[in-house]
This record gives sequence, C-alpha cells and structure tokens, in this order.
Amino acid sequence: MNSMFDKRLLGLIIVVGVVAGLIGAFYTHLLHYIQHFMYHYSDSDHLSFGQAVARVSPEYRVMALALCGLVGGIGWVLIHRYGEPLVDIKKAIQDTTKEMPPLTTFLHATLQIITVGMGSPLGREVAPREASAGIMTGLLRHVDMKSEDKALIIACAAGAGLAAVYNSPLSATIFILETLIVTWNVRSMGAALLSCGLATLVVRQAGVGDTIQYTMAQPPLYGSYQEFAIVLGAVIAIGVVLFDKTQSMLPKFDRKSPKMMVISIIAFTIIGAMAMYFPEILGNGKAGNQVTFTDSVTWDYALGLMGAKWIAVLLALVAGAYGGRITPSMMLGSTLSLAFAALWSIMVSPVSLGFAAFLGAVIFLGLAQKMPITSCVFMLELSRFSVEMLFPITLAMGSALIVQQIVKARFSL
Repeated sequence: MNSMFDKRLLGLIIVVGVVAGLIGAFYTHLLHYIQHFMYHYSDSDHLSFGQAVARVSPEYRVMALALCGLVGGIGWVLIHRYGEPLVDIKKAIQDTTKEMPPLTTFLHATLQIITVGMGSPLGREVAPREASAGIMTGLLRHVDMKSEDKALIIACAAGAGLAAVYNSPLSATIFILETLIVTWNVRSMGAALLSCGLATLVVRQAGVGDTIQYTMAQPPLYGSYQEFAIVLGAVIAIGVVLFDKTQSMLPKFDRKSPKMMVISIIAFTIIGAMAMYFPEILGNGKAGNQVTFTDSVTWDYALGLMGAKWIAVLLALVAGAYGGRITPSMMLGSTLSLAFAALWSIMVSPVSLGFAAFLGAVIFLGLAQKMPITSCVFMLELSRFSVEMLFPITLAMGSALIVQQIVKARFSL
C-alpha cells in the first residue's frame, strides 16, 4: 500500500470523489431546473423529459430550439473569444503540462448542461467530466507530484464525473482504465474504483438519490436471439462506420467568429423543425431509448427517429455546440436495431424488439465511443437488468468489433 499510494495521492483521490460527486449533483439539479423551466413541468407532474417535450406544441419546440441556438451560439463564441484556450481531457492526461483552465472549462461545461436542458440533441455526460477534471487541474497547480500521478488524478476526476451523473461507479471505473489511461495495474484500478465509488456516494447523498436511468421491465430473450445478436453486431458496425464518416465530412468554422451565432440559430431552428414530427430527438437521447426499449414505436417511426437524430447531432456539431455522445449513440443504435429486429422477426424468427433496441444501444455506444467493455457494463448499471443480458451482448460486441475493422480496412476508412 505504502509503495503505491502515499498520503498525498490517497488524499487527492478522496478529494476527486467528493468534487466529482458535488459537480454531478449540481449539474443534475441544474439540468432538471432548465428542463422544467423550458418545457413547463415539475416533479409533481411525474413526467419524463420526453413526455414533457411531446406535450408542448410543435411550434413551441421550434421556438425553444431557436432560443437554444441563440444561447449556445453567443455563449460559445464568447468563451472562444475571451476565455483561455480549452484543453481536451485526453490531452491533459497525456501531457500534464497542458493544463485545463479551471474557470473557462467550468463555464464551458455549464453551458453544455444549459443547452442540453433546453433541448440540444447532444449528451450531458461530458460536462461533469470536464468540470471535475478542470477543477482538479487547478488544484494540482499547487501540488508538487510526478506527472504520472497528476495524469491519474485527472483521469479519475473525469471518470468520477461520469459515475456521478449516471450513478454508474463500475462502468465509470472501466471507462478510466479502458479509454483514459489505458492501463489495468492495481494502482490505477484502486484509484479509479475509490474515486468513482466516492463520487457516487456523494451524489446519492446530495439530493439526487440512487437513480435508475431506465426504469422498465427487462425485455425477454426468446427465438433466435443468439444468432440475431451476431448479425446485429455486423449491422451496427456498418452503421457506426457510416456515422463516423458523416461526422468527418462536416465543415469546419472559426468558432471565434460572430457568424457562428447565426449558424447556431439556423442549425438549432432546423433541429426544432424536425422535432415537430420527432420530439424524442430533443435532449441527449434518453427519450428515444425509452420508447424503443419498451417497444412503443413502429419500425418505420424508429427509422425516422434514427434519421432525425443523426441529422440533429450533425447540425449541433456544425453549429459549434458541445456535449456528450454517449446517449445520442445509444439512441442511434436502439432505433436502428428495432427496425432491423422487425425485419428479422418476419424473415427469420421472432425476437423481442425491446431486447433488440437495448442490445443495439450497447453496441453502437461501444463502437462509436471506442469503449466496448465500458459499454457492456454501463447499460446494465443504467437499467439494472440481469447479467443474463451479458451473453447476447458479448456475441454482438465481438461481431461488431471484427466487422468494423474489416469494413474500415476494406474501404480505407
């Protein structure tokens, strides 16, 4: 213990957990406040965000998203023009001399939460990761320690932020090890587990509670679900490759230019227009997952949702908006999979469409965000479904990873 963790490092790991937990609680409450204010509902209404959005008029959705574009456009132009240059979490971990500016990073992260609450189609999970890592970066300026220890603290801060906002300590731990520091030694695992566990403890005690993101019955496993899982992995892999390709083709604009304000308003107004017909595309994607996991939409509506969400995410990125891709990726996977499962059920043998949507969300997320193992655990933590689901998940994820590499190599993508 003494050879791997001195008192200072252990103390900082504890601080990480507390800071990330408080940030997660603050952003969760802020997100809910913005959502309630924008879409005129409260906790007493017992409505989900998706239900609240569907309840307002189609014209109101357009107005709300135009306002979101205005707020985001002005906010990010000001941040890029007058704030310190933003530093990506991975860059800060790889090179600890490239510090994340605490104040600018916090404002940047907070703006992400505000825009997602207003209806931006991007995710909320990057904000607590960046804010937690940024705050710890500022604290580390006053601590003399090795660069590898600083990198571990920043990585734990980012992962603990994810644990706090999604109530997912184990998958956040794996996220740290699998994607941020890419090492699995005892020292790293101990730091990651403790910081993510503490962050979850703090956020549960700070008024958020032991929340379950998807409170629904586990979909049944029947029919040729094993064979379906393997084939679905290939289908999702192709979908992810195409989505990555479309993202790479997006035009690049000067984010400091005032023109970005106009582009942002136009792009988000278009998103609002699509939401007149597909209200589930607003917000990070949870609303879309809720209707697909419960098999509450037809296959053709699911395809429409996928197309609309796909375009909405691209428009938000063109507009210069920031946000996570975790839940948007899940929604793209769940909608595509439900439609494919409907076809499979007709041509091969029946499978549960809710099961297919859940499985597709796992696979698309794992591939699109380059965190396959994290994704397998993450979805079970969000839903509290049985580990029985790990069997088809492993079949599908293995198939998807292989097909993704083959497709990329074949077409030089």
